[in-house]
Amino acid sequence: MSDAFAYSVFARAVLGTNDIDFRARAHSYEEAAFLASTVALRSDVTFTDLERAPRVVLAGLEPEDEAGMIFLRLRKGVRAGRTRVVTIASHLTRGSRKLDAQLVATRPGDEARAIADLDLGPADILLVGERLALVPGALSAAAASPARLAWVPRRAGDRGAVEAGALPTLLPGGRPVSSAAARADLVAAIPVPGVAAWPAEPGRGLEAILEAVTVGELGGLVVGGVEVDDLPDPEVARDALEKAFVVSLEVRASDVTALADVVLPVAPPVEKSGTFVSWEGRPRRFGRVLDVAGSLTDVRVLAGIAEEMGRPLGFRSTDEATALMQQVGPWDGERAPAPTVSPAGPAEGAVVLSTWRQLVDDGRGQDGQALYRATARPAVIRASAATLAAAGIEDGAPATIATRAGSATFPAVVDDLPDGVVWAPGNSGVNLRAALSADHASAVTLKPGPSQVVQA
Repeated sequence: MSDAFAYSVFARAVLGTNDIDFRARAHSYEEAAFLASTVALRSDVTFTDLERAPRVVLAGLEPEDEAGMIFLRLRKGVRAGRTRVVTIASHLTRGSRKLDAQLVATRPGDEARAIADLDLGPADILLVGERLALVPGALSAAAASPARLAWVPRRAGDRGAVEAGALPTLLPGGRPVSSAAARADLVAAIPVPGVAAWPAEPGRGLEAILEAVTVGELGGLVVGGVEVDDLPDPEVARDALEKAFVVSLEVRASDVTALADVVLPVAPPVEKSGTFVSWEGRPRRFGRVLDVAGSLTDVRVLAGIAEEMGRPLGFRSTDEATALMQQVGPWDGERAPAPTVSPAGPAEGAVVLSTWRQLVDDGRGQDGQALYRATARPAVIRASAATLAAAGIEDGAPATIATRAGSATFPAVVDDLPDGVVWAPGNSGVNLRAALSADHASAVTLKPGPSQVVQA
């Protein structure tokens, strides 16, 4: 969280912009509003609550793949007879069957209606995953629900980034950018020479930032820990990175490295102390494990750049950043309003894609772990018998999903999905976003594949 805080302060006080976004993945402005209004500073659900709630509803979240500890605690509650699980999804997965989950069969893109139709109450818990950002109206429906609500991101640092204000409409401590009092509060708490005010104009999200570079409205980017293939449109991202002057803070070489003008190595978590914030909203401190000479944290690197620009941040270490965050404290004024986006419904097209990343896949955090990767479940396409038959595909035969951008081929498996829906893993053998520019709720075509299929 201290690194995210440093990026947040650096953007506002040194660069004079609210163009900052930690969401290096598909996202939406509805999601930004949801995080600012409904997630920041909130801690309404705990692990213990999951074991004891009479009903836990999952929307846009597959715990066995995307949140293993949540899966285990839910299973504990289910086995004890205390908890009933309901999943809003395209089909019952291996994990949801282990939870004896009730399926609310839903076409991708129709999750908002499914949430609204469940008649949730204050005793219920609603867990929403980050892929609901791709479904207009879904997070608005979740925010309007009377159930206890928690947002469950895939990445460990995302909740801390929300609290640190690494969003275009949110400042540290849950303060809305739109509030003059909140901005003045931070200028007083974080004095930077030559900075009389923080910018008042709401910033651009990541996708809009890259588009602004492409059309020449922005000329430089500070990039920290980004995988290009995870971005909303990897080709647009690469084009923007080629055009901009790029300063990249990186733990290891990535696709950004070759396109960056300046590469500044930074320390991994084992070489620094800091704080992660769990999905519950609970801060979890950790200490430095390895003392490596010359290893610099993101905080130290950003502080050094700020000092060279004549605008020192006032802190240079993760501990100093954490202490300042605690001194700044949480916002006690009016919160940002919750989103009120109307549902759009499923995408137009013959087939709609349901997808998420499996627990063991081609993620870079698993590089070099061949034996671990060998435990991955086979990469397959799942669809109803009627959907496969309509495309001329037999059970077990190669099947191809395609868009204008590209295609991917996997063995086909008949499963109990709604007709016109196909499921495929997001990054097993092929990264669907990079290869197809497709993600959850995208329209795709389904056709017989060649004999050579992708193997995870």
